Amino acid sequence: MRRRLVLSGLAGALLPARPAAACALREQGRVPVEIAGGSLLVDVKINGHPARMILDTGAQRSLIQTAALRRLELEQDSSAAASVRGIGGTERHRIALPRSLSLGGIPLARRTLARDMSLTVGTLARPGIGTATGGGQPVDGLLGRDLLSAFDLDLDLRARSLGLFAVTDCRSVVPPWAGGFVTVPTQAPMDTAIQLAIDIDGTRLRALLDTGAAATVIAAPGMARLGVSPALLEQDRKITLSGVGPRITEARLHRFRTLRVGDITIDDPRILMAPIQVIPIVDVLLGSDFLVNRRTWISFATRELHIAPA
Repeated sequence: MRRRLVLSGLAGALLPARPAAACALREQGRVPVEIAGGSLLVDVKINGHPARMILDTGAQRSLIQTAALRRLELEQDSSAAASVRGIGGTERHRIALPRSLSLGGIPLARRTLARDMSLTVGTLARPGIGTATGGGQPVDGLLGRDLLSAFDLDLDLRARSLGLFAVTDCRSVVPPWAGGFVTVPTQAPMDTAIQLAIDIDGTRLRALLDTGAAATVIAAPGMARLGVSPALLEQDRKITLSGVGPRITEARLHRFRTLRVGDITIDDPRILMAPIQVIPIVDVLLGSDFLVNRRTWISFATRELHIAPA
């Protein structure tokens, strides 16, 4: 019996080793992105009906507005609820259960065994987004990273497009672009959040990549790290901020010397400052205003952020 075991082990040792799996990027599709009022808007289909949503890597869960439930034929789960925290406060709402959900014909679902696609029901302080032509257009909700993180995102705001890529067996990703790019180190403090270190006037700060924020915002922890007092902001212009939740928040537009993200330096930036708390706890929400003239690869698979020259 012992001899058989030894021979079996030797036979196994003689088998050829399996080749390492090759890193693969497969484009699943590409959809247009509209920029309106600083927000990045994409068209999705829910139960076969068109819906306009904000592309929001800062949102832990995707959200649908209460006002859109009937039009989109969405039923609510009476046995489940979720808390939603945003700039406008914290609310607890029920869960909507779509029969189908897609972006550019690409089915959306969470990277879980259940492959669920539930949406949190909530409210946005601004029901519409302003456009360059004046007026506004309704926004049905937020497309958050719970659904977006199933892909790597090629966000090219110069071309107003978003590419969704499936990534397999990759420890690192090289964007399939012509030309160079800067790689910014990132962290994963919780869930699928993309957190990175930035520098404002020589102070190192923690930032959350938040495409749902129309403008970069320094939150309460960042204000404390920078040593900015309320008196220093008295002469700065007032701006109102709105997002998830019912409240409107007041911010101040403050001038700094430099903003550095990786090897990218922006001189003389004006950045909003507001005494808000966000989850995960970070100093800054790095918004779409930083990305608007750039091409950015957001890799949820490898926790990398690649940015092409502006």
